[in-house]
Amino acid sequence: MRRRPRPPLRVLERAAGPHGCDDLLADCASAIAEFGVVLDRHLRSRPADYLVAFRALLAVEEEYHWANALGGFKDDIHGVDCPHCGVGVTIVIGDFGCYSQVWDGDKETRRGLRPAVGEELTGTGRWMHRITVRDGQEVLTNGITHLFGEAECPRCAAVFNVADEYTSANRPVMW
Repeated sequence: MRRRPRPPLRVLERAAGPHGCDDLLADCASAIAEFGVVLDRHLRSRPADYLVAFRALLAVEEEYHWANALGGFKDDIHGVDCPHCGVGVTIVIGDFGCYSQVWDGDKETRRGLRPAVGEELTGTGRWMHRITVRDGQEVLTNGITHLFGEAECPRCAAVFNVADEYTSANRPVMW
């Protein structure tokens, strides 16, 4: 019996969306699940390509949005709109700090992000945090607590969940 090749990482990461190719993965559920086991084992070995493999595991778990959006938290910048006043807020998570930022002409206003407590995370944030803690990925773990934490709008002082607003603005529309 000939073995079916595993789906390429990029195909999995981009599986969600109105591209009309949903049937490409329809018969691959068992291969994708098997691939997830292989990826999880690979992550436990703390490989040099950890982020690539972690993003692929997110796709295997059907977290396509985060598989495509998650950076390495070295200098991640995400744009969201304040849910209260509508101003464009830049969220920075990385080596330069973790803050929300608004520019008004040439005047910059920043507010520090409020990281979530890892043990209190739920859903996808909890799962991502648990895996990165298990694997000793401190930069990713710290970034995830900020990504799933809260930001204060530098203009109106409204507090909002960073991941919720980023997801709202960037999740692909499913048809």
